[in-house]
Parts: sequence; C-alpha cells; structure tokens
Amino acid sequence: MADDETPDDEYEVGYGKPPKHTQFKPGQSGNPRGRPKKSKDIDALLEKELDEVVTLQEGGQPKRMTKREAIVKQFVNMAIKGNAKPLQMMLAHLDKTRQPEPFVPSADDDAEIMRAFGLSSARGAYAKDTDNGDS
Repeated sequence: MADDETPDDEYEVGYGKPPKHTQFKPGQSGNPRGRPKKSKDIDALLEKELDEVVTLQEGGQPKRMTKREAIVKQFVNMAIKGNAKPLQMMLAHLDKTRQPEPFVPSADDDAEIMRAFGLSSARGAYAKDTDNGDS
C-alpha cells in the first residue's frame, strides 16, 4: 500500500500540523460567530435613553422634548407642588450650581490694603524702603 501513495498522502501529522481532514477549508473561519460584542456600560445606556425625543402634552398642545427634559420638568413640578423629597433635592442642586459673584477690585480695596499694611500709597512705600536717609 505504501507504493501507491501520492505526494498529497505524504503529509506528516505532528505538532502544529493537524490532519488534512480537520484543517479549515479555504474561506472557512475558525470563529464563525466572531468575537462577542462588549456590553455597554450603564452610563452610556442611560445617556442614550435620556437623549431620546418623545412627544408629550403640555398645556393641551403636543410638545417634543428629550426624556431628560421631561424628567426635569416633572421633577420641578413635583417640587412646586410641595413634595418634600424633590424639593430638597432641587434646593441642594441649586446650592451646588449657584455661581459665586465675581470679585471686581476697586480703588477702595487697594486703599484698604494699603492702610492694613500701614502704607499711605504704593509709591510712598517704595520710596520709604529705598530711602535710608544716608544722603
């Protein structure tokens, strides 16, 4: 039988050389379904859902808004009606987001600082420091 073997039958099976009948055929993938998709994180799913547009009735008129806007409207309305929990949360949010008044320096501020350091003016302070009376 060994005499009638063709060159194709002389393939040596071993490490890294699987039998021909178990090798992938041309065009056949070793992983036909592919890599599983990564599951989305909860934040991305929530953002996507909150950005969807819905149509709601407001004052008898249909109005289009995002779900995020609708939730805020409902939350504010509940706080206005006196529901304690939304009211507390709304006040806490307003405290966090309140912008401090910007500082605008004035001449009075400079004069007060000078008085605090015992100086009459910036020019006088410089002259007082550099003039030792040695002349």
